[in-house]
Amino acid sequence: MSQSESAEMVGGATVATTAGTAPAHRAPGRPRSAQADQAIIDAIVDLLVDRGYREVTIEAVAARAGVAKTTIYRRWPSKAEMVVEAISACKEDCLEAEPCSGKTVACSLVGMLSRLSCSRVARILTGLAVEMAHNEELAVAVREGLMKPNREVVLATLQRGVDMGEIRPDANLDVVADLLVGPIFFRLLVSGAEVTPELASETVDLVLRGLSLP
Repeated sequence: MSQSESAEMVGGATVATTAGTAPAHRAPGRPRSAQADQAIIDAIVDLLVDRGYREVTIEAVAARAGVAKTTIYRRWPSKAEMVVEAISACKEDCLEAEPCSGKTVACSLVGMLSRLSCSRVARILTGLAVEMAHNEELAVAVREGLMKPNREVVLATLQRGVDMGEIRPDANLDVVADLLVGPIFFRLLVSGAEVTPELASETVDLVLRGLSLP
């Protein structure tokens, strides 16, 4: 964490953290308010969508959530962790495992990509991509706290396809996962082309067609 970011989070309070060590847990005290937690999460996500990562400050979050700044200070040791937890809390926007009894792997993947392509998370991540290039703490927090769990869901679904004989057993599933989400982020980040409702099904069809058994 940079010195400026650390100072912003603690605001004069003493929060000792060093590289490679986990932040000390706060001593038991008054129970956290679920209502305040949700208000803070909503405020962070709204700010990320409306203004971007750099504008997510403690002052702005506290004002939008209607809580004291100290309420935020004692919840997160860094801005990066605060942002990742907020994004992860958008459960309806994340790639969640679904019971797929009777569903094909293709159907499951289309559902996942459809949710991602129309979600706030995809748009927030495109904004964070610029920051991640020169903010290592943010990059690690996003990759480990958000991208890795969702990627594991995709990989598990692809492995189910291998087990069921829908996907070739020699397929490199890591590359396949990249191919599936690549078109969404390419359009959002580079080409500016519309992310249409049909994009998910077209992408899955093209990728899996090349992976099917003879």
